[in-house]
Amino acid sequence: MSEPKALNVLIAPAGQLCGNGQLRESMNERRSRRGQDYPMWYLNSELVEQFKLKDKAGYEAVIAEDPATIAWLKLRFGGERLIVTLDTNQLWEHASEPPAPDIRRDIGLKKINS
Repeated sequence: MSEPKALNVLIAPAGQLCGNGQLRESMNERRSRRGQDYPMWYLNSELVEQFKLKDKAGYEAVIAEDPATIAWLKLRFGGERLIVTLDTNQLWEHASEPPAPDIRRDIGLKKINS
């Protein structure tokens, strides 16, 4: 177990951060530019509860070591900023993956034969 570390958190109602796929894109871009070990984690509502970041259900969060990362994401997505002390090994184990891709919807026009 690593030493607990003060980390920057952005927390918002579920779907506000990951709903349109931009958070996933942002996490992937940072890791491709700065390395796969870039200290940024996504927590779905189950993980928010597991890490005890919110008293009630239905929230998601992004955690990063860099406060500028969270400040930028807050401007982009809204939400509430916090600083919490967590074990980064636990975050890597449970929250290292970006949000799942959004569901692609077929918005093409279908020709109806009449």
